[in-house]
Amino acid sequence: MKTLAATLIFVIVVFFSQNVQAEKPPEKGLHDMHAMMHEMDNGLCEALQGSNMQMLGQMGMSEKLDKDLMVRGTKKINEGKAMIQDVLEGEAMKTLYKEGGFDKKVMDDLHKLGEKMLQVIGQIEKLHEGVHKQVSRK
Repeated sequence: MKTLAATLIFVIVVFFSQNVQAEKPPEKGLHDMHAMMHEMDNGLCEALQGSNMQMLGQMGMSEKLDKDLMVRGTKKINEGKAMIQDVLEGEAMKTLYKEGGFDKKVMDDLHKLGEKMLQVIGQIEKLHEGVHKQVSRK
């Protein structure tokens, strides 16, 4: 009888411990950083699309659309840049730092990635410095 009771208790303990482990939430900080990386990726893509629109407008192939392409392209570049900056410096990042629970190396890499993205956008802006002059002339 003691063996049966011990076996039953062991099975119950193992069963409940597995359920506790299954309900353990994933690391919140890692999820948040992944979501931030996804948002920064969207910002970079938007800026690159804006750059493409500016290039099309600068080609001068459509008098009806060129100015609009350059204006909208500039807007997309600015919005993409702002999105990345907001992720790196915004409320979600501040809250994550306050709450803790993140891998410091991953966080450092996330910030490095964001800085590199902003450098790419800076190069895009330099490449298209003449857009503003062309828009005002047309």
